[in-house]
Parts: sequence; C-alpha cells; structure tokens
Amino acid sequence: MSGSENRQKTLFVVGVGPGDPELITVKAINAVLKSDYIFYPDVCGGKNKTAYDIIKSAVKFAGLQDIEENRLIPLRVEMKRSTGKNKDLYMENALKIYEKLKNESVSCVSYVTLGDPAFYSTYFGIHAALKEIGDENIAINIINGVSSFLYSFGLLEEPYIAKNASVLISVPLKKSLSELKSEIKFIADKSRLSSPQIIVFMKAGSCVKNILEAFEDASGGGCAENKNGKIKLYLIEKSAVVKDFTKKTDLDFDYFSILIGVFL
Repeated sequence: MSGSENRQKTLFVVGVGPGDPELITVKAINAVLKSDYIFYPDVCGGKNKTAYDIIKSAVKFAGLQDIEENRLIPLRVEMKRSTGKNKDLYMENALKIYEKLKNESVSCVSYVTLGDPAFYSTYFGIHAALKEIGDENIAINIINGVSSFLYSFGLLEEPYIAKNASVLISVPLKKSLSELKSEIKFIADKSRLSSPQIIVFMKAGSCVKNILEAFEDASGGGCAENKNGKIKLYLIEKSAVVKDFTKKTDLDFDYFSILIGVFL
C-alpha cells in the first residue's frame, strides 16, 4: 500500500458461535456492523452458508437494520468432500480479502466463521495465506465465539467439568482404531484416580462406529450401552442431543457431530 492507502487496516475474524444466532457476542455484532465488507465461508460452493445465515439472523434479533447483500462476500471452501483444492482456495480467499483492504475507502472488513475462529475453524488456512502475503499495514483482530464443544456440555445438563476433571479433545478423522483406543484408555486410566474424566471427539459423524468399538475394547465391553454405570456417552448433532444413538443401525451422522464420553 502507498500514499493515502498506507494506513492501518483491520480484518476482524469473528466467531458466530455453534448455530444459535442469539449466542453471538455484542463485540462480534459491533465488528460486523462497522465493517465495510463481510466475508463468509461458502462450503462446497453454495450448499452450506451457515455462518451467513447466522449473522443475518443475529442482526435481526438485535433489532438492527439488515446487512446489505453487496457487503456480503462468499469465500468457497471445501470440507467433508474435499478434493484437495483448499490450499489454493485459502490463498485465493486471502487475496480477495487483501484486495478489499487495499481499497482507499475501506478501513476494516470481517470474516465470519462458525464456533470460535481459533478452534478448528475455516479461518486457519486463510490466516497462513495472509501471513504469506505479509502486509504489515493489516491488523488481524480475532473475536472469539462460543465454541461448539463448550455449547455441547450445556446441552448435557450436567456440570461434568469440575475440580480435578481432565478433558481430552480429539479429532478422529483418519485415526486408526488403535489410536482411538489409546486416547480412550488414557482418560479411563485417569478416572481410576478421580472422576469425572471426559473425552470429546470433534467432527465425529463418520467415525461413530469406530469410536464405539474403541470404547467397548478400552473399557472391557459394555460401555456403549452404559451397562456398568461408569461411562456415559453423548452424541450432539445440529445443536441437539441424539437419543439412543448407540442403538441405531445407521451410525453415519452429520460431519460436525460431537461424541462425548464421560467416565464417572
């Protein structure tokens, strides 16, 4: 940047929470409203615009004027059905953000993402690409949102995270059965000293069968049905607890499903 453009510009990276528009912070709303443009992840090219829907609804809930469509810009990303294009897409998206910030009339823009931007979000690849571009006149301000796994614990209606409780967070994708068993055993062993002890599997939808098998083996059998009363399993899908999920014959759930195991 040069001349009148050579002033500090800001990218707000805004977490919009787990799906409920009423869970967005006041700070997040303020950042979005003062941004000249709002970028959002457009998963698989128009099939999933959840962050877009949330921010639009949140503004209405706040009793504010709707955001003009020409301020909202989609950035295509791949997730479940990745074809290996994300590396190129991250740079492409970073350049789109950068080009807007180079505009003399623009002072700040936002990128909105589900959950929390610093916790398994679509932003991490864009961040690396922006660092590669390396413009010191761009300040990045991350605004935290309610993360999905914290929201999930509220749905369980039990305060499991207490004194001496450990929480192990794992992403089961591409992990072998032995790796899953090892993680579960680690938490199971800690529960012999104090309880509760918790393991959280993020993005568990396609791995539920393997996770349940790992629980069965690591606990000596029976845990999936909680026969011994010492383990409770929960599956959260689309911001709701799935009842009796271990009894379902089809164990393929939503990509973003969260499976929580609690050793009591």
